[in-house]
Amino acid sequence: MAAYALTIIPILLIRSGFTPGQEALVMVIWSLGAVIFFFPALILLIRKIWFFPAESGKQAVSLDKLREEILSINDFDAPVTAKEEKPNRIRLTWKYVDAKWWEILKKAGLHKTYELIIILDESTHTARLIDVTKAISWGAGPTEASASWVGTRGIIFALEIGKAWGIKENFSLGKIYDYRFNPSEIKNPVMNTILRRGWNVQFAIF
Repeated sequence: MAAYALTIIPILLIRSGFTPGQEALVMVIWSLGAVIFFFPALILLIRKIWFFPAESGKQAVSLDKLREEILSINDFDAPVTAKEEKPNRIRLTWKYVDAKWWEILKKAGLHKTYELIIILDESTHTARLIDVTKAISWGAGPTEASASWVGTRGIIFALEIGKAWGIKENFSLGKIYDYRFNPSEIKNPVMNTILRRGWNVQFAIF
């Protein structure tokens, strides 16, 4: 990476001989090269840094059992819903289309909705977590509420260190007005549950 960065030096030394159009083209090409070159390194760095090993001494449960526990969120009277998209992929988000929670979420002043994508890899007992935010349109009622495709995808720094509650402890409480509707209120209990079940957690951007 350092070697590629040095390639900008000769370009800067001879840039006075370029026309404005040529200079712009050269810089665009160099920038594209930097993106292509650095992106794999960035992905590797993220996977190394944002990796949390399973709780010590815990034997990994099966994928089916872990998936069942994550989907049990739907059994609680909580503002979060979990949808299975594939046998190894689950998406969690706020219940903004639910008649009970629509008004509460709208009054909370949410302009964006948060989604947590979980991809389970049983071969390594690793759950890959991806944060997604989308703009939300509330409409006149829950049936008209919708999340826009425009948003962000990556890692949101929303973990609350020291909050050790899991899915059951968090979502079985049923205290509506205790929720602040922060990403950590979905992410923390899910992450802790995964770690307790002997699986690793790895944050990713795709």
